[in-house]
Amino acid sequence: MKKYRYLIGLFAFLFVISIQAQGNYHKGVLHLKKGKSQEVYIEIDFEFPQRFQQGITYMEPKDFEKYKSTGKMKGKMKQKMEPKHFKGFSLDDGREFRTVWYSDLTGKAIKMIPKRMTLEQVADGSIKMYKLYSRTTGKINQELADQIFENRENLVEYIQNNFQLLILKDKKNPTNVMHINLLNYIGDNARVKDNYTNNHYGLRDQFTERQKMGRYVNKEYEASFLKMINDYNEEAAMNSASDSR
Repeated sequence: MKKYRYLIGLFAFLFVISIQAQGNYHKGVLHLKKGKSQEVYIEIDFEFPQRFQQGITYMEPKDFEKYKSTGKMKGKMKQKMEPKHFKGFSLDDGREFRTVWYSDLTGKAIKMIPKRMTLEQVADGSIKMYKLYSRTTGKINQELADQIFENRENLVEYIQNNFQLLILKDKKNPTNVMHINLLNYIGDNARVKDNYTNNHYGLRDQFTERQKMGRYVNKEYEASFLKMINDYNEEAAMNSASDSR
């Protein structure tokens, strides 16, 4: 009887794991080189952000449907691709990811060699912005070692609310927003600059000591920063359209 109960419990556990794993696959379009594209299901697991930032794991629709119906992963159903082979991908839920070159992941004086990464793009236009989530391993790595996580949900919540926000304008590679002179990005728009000075976007409220000393931001900081950047981009787009007439 004990053995029977054990097998029932094990089956239930594996079933839950399978359902959870299936939920990590999101339908979207993979943007390949030379204008080609491919419909796929891409794994987005925030317990291991490096799996979609430093290379993606995906399944073709026919393979995903088999996996969904059987709960079993067979052969080459799950495929992998490095960022050098694609430009990015778009998910059906509206999220956009783009392959960019980024260095200085350590935030130290010694710069890392630029590396291709596929990052979530949260703003597009004259100024582009990306989110870079912390890499994890089976155990939490050193940069997250000061946090104690009792379960997977706590870890995922922490990762999704503590990330680097990268900005790009008139350069080849993006830069962490905590390491920039903001006026180099918005200073050419007097209205947006005044709005920032008068705290119209609420961004100045986010300049806490923790933010000043670190390189990570949270969702609240992101929302305020994006409010300003989107305002800048909208006016830049209108001016560009006006000039082209």
